[in-house]
Amino acid sequence: MTHGQAYALLALVTVIWAGNFPLAKAGLSELSPITLTATRALVTAPVLLGIVRMVYGPPPPLRRRDYATFVTLALAGLVGNTTMWYWGMRYTSPVNAGILGAAAPVIVAVVSALWLRDPLTRRNVLGVALTALAVLLTVAHGSLKVLRTLSFNRGDIIILCSQLLWTVYTLYSRANKSALPSATVQAGVYTVSALALLPLALFEHPWASLPRAGWAGWGAILYAAAFGTVSHIWYYQCVRVVGAGRAAVFTNLTPFVVIALSALLLGVPIRWYHLVGATVVLAGVVLATAK
Repeated sequence: MTHGQAYALLALVTVIWAGNFPLAKAGLSELSPITLTATRALVTAPVLLGIVRMVYGPPPPLRRRDYATFVTLALAGLVGNTTMWYWGMRYTSPVNAGILGAAAPVIVAVVSALWLRDPLTRRNVLGVALTALAVLLTVAHGSLKVLRTLSFNRGDIIILCSQLLWTVYTLYSRANKSALPSATVQAGVYTVSALALLPLALFEHPWASLPRAGWAGWGAILYAAAFGTVSHIWYYQCVRVVGAGRAAVFTNLTPFVVIALSALLLGVPIRWYHLVGATVVLAGVVLATAK
């Protein structure tokens, strides 16, 4: 894959991920967070395993580093980040979640500087400060009273915490030593995720909620299973080609697409602090990740 192809795929990944925000919010009206993630993993894992078998033939002998990659990406990705993200989405709006999620590249840049020794310039530090300001504006809903009383929406806080796990996922995608193709890695990740999530989902009584789910619940599952899975394979490939920082930066436009889709599909009201927050976080991420 060339750099140009990687950037084109990253643009498409951004649109796919933005669509997941309003659909997830609708799906959570019918299904619980772990049930959503577990069903997605159970639907996707056998499909991925079949595709890998058809494309690459019988799997090669797996090494310890391959198992480590499967487990780490599963725990940081679907089991951790995605489940926590769904949990946060129950209590906040897709727009807030989109803006807060856009701060992930800054977290990636800071952790990259500490872990992978990527240097941070003064411009990068300014970008980190701007992004922090945008995050505060968003979680405070543009209100100084919220900041003074620290009465933040718990969904916003959970979304922010989920981004820490996404940082681990992104950086480990770059740093792991597995030589397996991206689709094979994702098949292993989804298999491990399904095995981990299935017993946890039993506490949410999925045998009662899944049969009653309508277009919203199953639409969220199938969209994430189909488009979300393909986009994660592409994202993993792109990280390997252009690096974690550049790959994360390309998703900067996600909050603006989320704002448009949320207003169009769900009728979510767009406030001034959403537009300001999205713009400031975009500027901050660009500065924070600039080389």
